[in-house]
Amino acid sequence: HYFIQSNLSFRPWIGKGLLVRAFVTRSMAKQVFLIRHGQGEHNVLFAQNRISEALALKDPEINDAGKRQAAELGKQLEESLKRDSINLELIVSSPMRRALMTTDIVFGSPAPCSTIVSPLSSEFGDGGCDYGTSRTEISAEFPHHDFSLLNKEKWWTEDETSEQLEERVSKFKEFLISRPETNIAVVSHGRFLTKFLGVDEFCVFWNCDCRQVGLQSSGDIVSDSSHNISIRVEAPW
Repeated sequence: HYFIQSNLSFRPWIGKGLLVRAFVTRSMAKQVFLIRHGQGEHNVLFAQNRISEALALKDPEINDAGKRQAAELGKQLEESLKRDSINLELIVSSPMRRALMTTDIVFGSPAPCSTIVSPLSSEFGDGGCDYGTSRTEISAEFPHHDFSLLNKEKWWTEDETSEQLEERVSKFKEFLISRPETNIAVVSHGRFLTKFLGVDEFCVFWNCDCRQVGLQSSGDIVSDSSHNISIRVEAPW
């Protein structure tokens, strides 16, 4: 119930023009590994059309199925990164509990590289399940991560508009571009990541999906589905 496609570090392209274009596009871009969190109880409730109950859950955890998904993703992603000789240099996680739990399971605790928690990568705030936990409380639950980017106790936005989400995505891209690291994993949420890709759909990420994309200095997304790592750990449920 998963598929993997790998980003080969070198391919013998035919033709100078194609070689140069492929090399320049890939070498200048940040390589970003977009990961949606594991399944939470709110996801189950949404699937059962129990919308009000799902929205009433405040900053929910991932459930047992979500933990299994995260463990499977961790295994498959580690194998894929090793095969393609890719060393992650930075992990950026949403401050929401389900994303932080997923981060710890996928990458281990401690993780193989630094983890920064960014409020810019949180979910579209339109209900209680997408509202966070105070900086003091959530940083105490996950003391091994860097919460310095959370500069206030109530860091999330309630009743967020689509325009505010788009602005936040743009700021997050600018943040990633400004970082010195090249290979960056982002653990976030379905609607946020869909907007990050510039896809005009509600959500194109299943729980614990992982997609590798290139992020250029212009903010444009470069994606090569035939070579980039793409992992889906579970069939629809």
